[in-house]
Amino acid sequence: MHVATVTDTFRSAPDRIYRVLKGVAEGHGGELEWAEVIDRTGDRLLCDFWTEIQLARGHSFRFRTRETVELDPPFQLHYRHRSGPSRGLAETISIGAASSGLARVTYRAFYASPRRPFSLLFAFFAKPVAHLFMRAHYRELRRSVERSR
Repeated sequence: MHVATVTDTFRSAPDRIYRVLKGVAEGHGGELEWAEVIDRTGDRLLCDFWTEIQLARGHSFRFRTRETVELDPPFQLHYRHRSGPSRGLAETISIGAASSGLARVTYRAFYASPRRPFSLLFAFFAKPVAHLFMRAHYRELRRSVERSR
C-alpha cells in the first residue's frame, strides 16, 4: 500500500547526492538519522538506524529500526524495515537529473502487512509523518551536499 511520495530539487549533481545518502547508510552519520552497519555483502547492508522525528513544541521522538539497505548505483537506494515501529515499510530514494544542473530526489514509501486493516491504519498515520520527516531529511541533505562541495 502506497504511503507517501515526496520530491524535492537540489542544486547539486546527482552523484554527489547519492554519495551523501550512501554515506549515511554506511554509518557516516547525519543529524536526524544515523546508522550502524551490522553486516555487508557487496551493495547489500544490514543496518541499525536511529531516527529522530521532531514533534510539536520542541519535543522529539527517537526510535531504532533494523533495515536492509540495497545500494543500487548509480542513483537509487532501497530500504526494507525488518524491525522497529515501522516494520514492513519499504522505501526507495531515487536521484535523477533535472534541468540546468539541478537534481531531483524522490522518496517513495510502501507498507505491507498480512493484516489489511493494520496496513490501512499504518498508511493513514504514516503519510503525514513521512512528509514531515522527509522535508526535514531534505533540509539536512541540502546542508550536507552543500558542505561537501
